[in-house]
Amino acid sequence: MPPRPTAVLAGTADFDQVNSSPVAVIQYPAVSVYCYRVSVDRETRSGWSAVASVDGISRLPLRMHVLIAAWDTVVESELEWLGLTAQVLESESILTGPLLHPSGDWDPGDMIQIVADDLALDSMSEAFQALTTDYRLSLPYMARVIRIDGRREATGEEVTTVAAAVTQP
Repeated sequence: MPPRPTAVLAGTADFDQVNSSPVAVIQYPAVSVYCYRVSVDRETRSGWSAVASVDGISRLPLRMHVLIAAWDTVVESELEWLGLTAQVLESESILTGPLLHPSGDWDPGDMIQIVADDLALDSMSEAFQALTTDYRLSLPYMARVIRIDGRREATGEEVTTVAAAVTQP
């Protein structure tokens, strides 16, 4: 049985060192998740602004756009890894509770939806032109809505104004 791939979160520098040394992040076989863009989720931003007006905590809803690529010495294996990755993402498209990494300081009701992203071929080509690696067959996905919460605003003490009637002699 061939070795199973390792899933890795890859940065731009990791594409320069694929399988080049024992400490390289991307080692064959692997499936890399590369975040190439973060954008504001305009569909839910106004709703979160309304919540902030009530509780005083600002919230910024974000979308994280990722490219998922498979790395192996055999093309058939890369296609198999991409297919299996898509199968997992489609069957577990809502991440909640223990599926969210503990470093995110998640609230109990938080969730992230993983959906296929619509990325034109020329946009994907531009993404790879910005990298130093050659083009890789990739699946574009988007994680939404990732919410960054602001700090609770300190509430000031209530002020009372007292007016006294003054009469002139």
